[in-house]
Amino acid sequence: MGLAEQFLRAGSHASASDIITKYAQQHPTEPAAAADLKPGDDGQHQGILSADDVAKAMALIASSANDSGSQWKADEFAAGISKHCPSLSWEDVIYKLPYAHLNVKHESGAVFIVNAFLAATAGQNRPFPYSFMYEIWPDAPAQVSFLRCTLRSASIAPYLLDKHMPTVLADPLDLLYKAYHPEFTRILASPWNSLSLILVLTHLLDSKASEDARALLEAGIAQEPLLVTLALARLKIQHPRLQALLQHNVARFLKRDFGHNGLFFELFRIYEKKMMLAFFCNIHRKDPSFSRHILDVLVDLGMANDLLLIPKREDIMMLDFIVELAVFASRRGMLAFETWFPGLLAELGSD
Repeated sequence: MGLAEQFLRAGSHASASDIITKYAQQHPTEPAAAADLKPGDDGQHQGILSADDVAKAMALIASSANDSGSQWKADEFAAGISKHCPSLSWEDVIYKLPYAHLNVKHESGAVFIVNAFLAATAGQNRPFPYSFMYEIWPDAPAQVSFLRCTLRSASIAPYLLDKHMPTVLADPLDLLYKAYHPEFTRILASPWNSLSLILVLTHLLDSKASEDARALLEAGIAQEPLLVTLALARLKIQHPRLQALLQHNVARFLKRDFGHNGLFFELFRIYEKKMMLAFFCNIHRKDPSFSRHILDVLVDLGMANDLLLIPKREDIMMLDFIVELAVFASRRGMLAFETWFPGLLAELGSD
C-alpha cells in the first residue's frame, strides 16, 4: 500500500504526521537506486519515499480539499515527510504533481500544495517552482482548474511570481515608471504578469478544456486588461480567435473602456510599434469612427507628425488610413490638407 492509499484509508481524523510515521514503521528504509542518487549521496539516507510517492499523496490531499480547507495540515505533512526523507527534492515532487492524478477543485487544495512546499523548504530561499503550472499537463481540465484556484487565492498570490519565469514587464523603463509609478508597481507584482501563463492558456484553448480556458482568460482580461492584452501582442500567436480578441481589446483601450490606456499604448509602442499601427489601420477600416480616437493616441505618443508628415514606403499599404487621419488632423489645425495631400502624391510619385 502506498502513502496516498494510507492517507485514504486512515481518513481525515488522523493527523498527517501520524499517518507518515505509521507508513515509515511499515516500510524500513532501503538504499536508493543508483539512478536516483545525487552527487555526494551514498544511497543510505534517501528515505522511505520517492518523489512520486509524495506527489501522489499531495495530489490526493489537494484534490480532496473543499471549501472548509484541506483535511490535513500542510506543515504537519511537510514535517513528517522531511523527517523520514531528508534528502527529498521538493521541486521534483511539485513537477510530478500533474502526473499524479492532481485535480484541485477548491482554492484550499492549491494552498495546501504551496504551503507544504514552503514549510518543507523554510529558510532555504527557494521559490515555489510555478513553472510546473505552465507545462502541458496530461489532464487539461485539471490544469485549468488548478490555474483558476491558484490565481483566485489571495493568500498565495505573493508566491506566484518566479524570477526565472518570462514576465510581460520584466524591466520597467525609467520615465514610464516615474510617470505611472503606482500602476507600474502594482502590475509588476501581479500573477498575470507572466508570458508563460498567457501562453499555456492559449494552448488550452484547443484542448478538452477550451471553454474553461477561455473563461479564465477573459477573467484575466477583466482583472488585468493591460497585462493580458500586451502579452497576447508580444506572443504573436496566429490564432484567429486570439487575433480577434486582441484587436477587440485594443479597440476597447482606444475607447477608454479600460483604465490606464495611456500606459498601455506607451508600452504597446515600445514593444510592438508596427503591430500597433497595423491594428489601428484594421480597426479604422472596420469602423472609421475610431479615427479620432486613434489620432488622439498618436498625438499623445508623439507619433502623429512622423506618420503624417514623414510617411515611409512601408506605410503605403495604410495609405487610406493615413489620409483619413490627415483629414481629422486638418480639422484640428494640425496641418493644411490642401497642401499636404498634393505633397504626399508628389512624394509617392517620386518613388
